Amino acid sequence: MFTNLLPDDEPYLVYIEPYAQRHFIKRFEKDYPGKRWMVTLDSIREDLKRVRALARTSQVDELRYANGFWLFKYDFSVALSKKSPKASGNRCLVFLDSSTHQLRILLLYGKDDLPKQISESEYLRQVMEEQYRVYLKYFL
Repeated sequence: MFTNLLPDDEPYLVYIEPYAQRHFIKRFEKDYPGKRWMVTLDSIREDLKRVRALARTSQVDELRYANGFWLFKYDFSVALSKKSPKASGNRCLVFLDSSTHQLRILLLYGKDDLPKQISESEYLRQVMEEQYRVYLKYFL
């Protein structure tokens, strides 16, 4: 859930960062071949386009907010898995820029993808510092 409301209800453009494509989506494509993963990815994009409606649900966890920029986690489930988005352990890390109406999927991962020796928060912090410093400047 967002602590700050989005300024309008316009649809957002959704982009997937190359790092997310190379390191995470490839694994999901391999684990869920064919239409199952394609339907899931389309559903994620469609949900995120209407992020204002999602902002009031438990599927979204705001991590950071500053001056119209959000960093948040979005819970999703794979098509035909019969699990709720929260219970599935699958998440997207998303950067939102309300001024340009753009969302950037930075990571797309399952809980099993995380290293065992550090917490999820610590892992996300490390990836942000290593791969996405450009987005961190918005929150300083």
